[in-house]
Amino acid sequence: MEPVFVRAYAAHRDGRLDDAERGYRATLDVDPVHVDALHLLGVLRHQQGQHAEAADLVRRAVALRPDDAALQLNLGNTLKALGQLEGAIERFRNALTLSPAFALAHYNLGNAYATIGRHEDAMYAFGHAVRLQPGDASSHNNLGNALHALGRHAEAAEAFRRALKIRPGHAGAHNNLGMSLNALGDSAGAVEQFQKALRLEPRFVAAHFNLANTLDATGYHGNAVHGFEAALALQPRFVPALFGLGNALAALGRHDEAIAPYERAIGADPKFALAWLALGTAHHALGRHAAALRAFDEALRVRPDLAAAHLNRALTWLTLGDFRRGLPEYEWRLDPAAREFAHANAPSGAGYAPGAVSAANPSRQPPRWHGEALNGRTLLIQAEQGFGDTLQFVRFVPLVAAAREGNANSRIVLEVQAALIPLIAPAAEAWRVTLVAQGALPRPVADLHCPLLSLPLALGTQANDLPARTPYLEASAAYRRKWRGSLGGQARRKIGLAWSGRQQKHENRSIPLAALEPLFALEGIDWIVLQPALSDAEHAALDAHPRSRSIHRLGAKLEDFADTAAVIERLDGVVSIDTSIGHLAGALGAKLWLMLPFAADWRWFAHTSDSPWYPRARLVRQPHPHAWDDVVATVARELREA
Repeated sequence: MEPVFVRAYAAHRDGRLDDAERGYRATLDVDPVHVDALHLLGVLRHQQGQHAEAADLVRRAVALRPDDAALQLNLGNTLKALGQLEGAIERFRNALTLSPAFALAHYNLGNAYATIGRHEDAMYAFGHAVRLQPGDASSHNNLGNALHALGRHAEAAEAFRRALKIRPGHAGAHNNLGMSLNALGDSAGAVEQFQKALRLEPRFVAAHFNLANTLDATGYHGNAVHGFEAALALQPRFVPALFGLGNALAALGRHDEAIAPYERAIGADPKFALAWLALGTAHHALGRHAAALRAFDEALRVRPDLAAAHLNRALTWLTLGDFRRGLPEYEWRLDPAAREFAHANAPSGAGYAPGAVSAANPSRQPPRWHGEALNGRTLLIQAEQGFGDTLQFVRFVPLVAAAREGNANSRIVLEVQAALIPLIAPAAEAWRVTLVAQGALPRPVADLHCPLLSLPLALGTQANDLPARTPYLEASAAYRRKWRGSLGGQARRKIGLAWSGRQQKHENRSIPLAALEPLFALEGIDWIVLQPALSDAEHAALDAHPRSRSIHRLGAKLEDFADTAAVIERLDGVVSIDTSIGHLAGALGAKLWLMLPFAADWRWFAHTSDSPWYPRARLVRQPHPHAWDDVVATVARELREA
């Protein structure tokens, strides 16, 4: 029967698997313990996807010839195909005990270790494979993968480059090199590698996805959309690509389009908490608050500790004026994970807007104050987030100070951003509150502390009893004298103007300068630019503007917020985007037109043109997303009619 086996082996080698199987079985009919026939029939069945039968056949061969490293290797391969990874690892190690220089056994052992996440063991196994077969591109590539998984990205990149030197057309190595370059901060190099991978393999789903992810992370959201769509055209239920597509669309402000991919991601993976969170954020951005709350609830059902979902649910409740549920939940803004997620993902007005935070080490903070009597203790109130937040919420400090009356030993220390000290100092003195700058040394000593935006919760404030008396801040006499007579005569109305705040990722609180033309076209108005910093392009546009003589830039003359306050007090009104200038004008009791995006920050609530925070403010909202022209036209009409 040996000629029958030889013919079967030749057929197997030539790819004639049916002929090979008949020959192997004929051999085994005559000689049931023919080791090579058992082994090779097992290999053939493995090639055909019949892994259980393959494992049984090769195991019988191993039992007959246990000291054959090749048999141990192939038994390991069949067990790995069956998902029996620990058994596979044992067989690969047996092969190496029998033949320590068996490069393929080292390579397959590395793959098995990588599959179960034992990346350090995989690195050593692939390292042996590389030393034994230095010309094998796959060994270098997989060594790079193990190093990348261990965070050793520079070494990984070198391994991928060696693989590409051996096999320049290795699309997988190009893709993997791109991932390591990304981790090393070289996003441009990463994009180049992903593009090379796709030129070699246009249907390479992972390369499409990685390219899109890199483009999205570096601000090329439109290109990222195309990349995610290319990946999904090849693999429609690729959940990370669906999520990435939704995020890229949301970053472009296309929240209505983002909802479908988020929903498809959730349909494929109902426990994908971040997709539920992103879906809720998109609904919030479209003013669909009930749908947003349902999505945030689902995110929290899956991950009850997901800080960003708690925070965004709080913002939705607060937008709806539900302080009873919203304020306690808003405390999640102090969770570092919520701040990090919101800073990276949430559009302004639909999530936490980070700004200056206290320099205090949270681990050294005194106990939290929850509204109880001070009884002779010192309370430290700390500003958080941005300048506008401090200007808006400092109104609660005199309420805390008033509750202290009758207890002369109690003391309140207010810590705010240094740029606000000259403005707030007169009010703090009137409230008998000690004012200190963030980061100043020595640190204030206190018995209790409270973040500034937690004062409404501590005081039991509800939406219908906000302290709305204005002005509660004013410029000092010295600053008023400084600006006396500096804005010219009274023949024309003087209106302050701010169209852009600090730029943040996904910012929706900035109006293009060109969109303000209906305002500049109004007769009889001098526009006083209250933004201290303008771009070069904005300066050039204003220099060339036909009405440049009626647009006055104060620039560096505005040294701090007290300067700006003194200017605002001399104006007939202020037109501002939702930024610190708007809050300052409101705190000073100035007439204010506040230009708001469709999904405005929670503190402007919803569906109202009035503000309980600032009685003289007129809220002018976009009727739909991106509709700044409508907002500007409304403000221009009201100024014309005023």
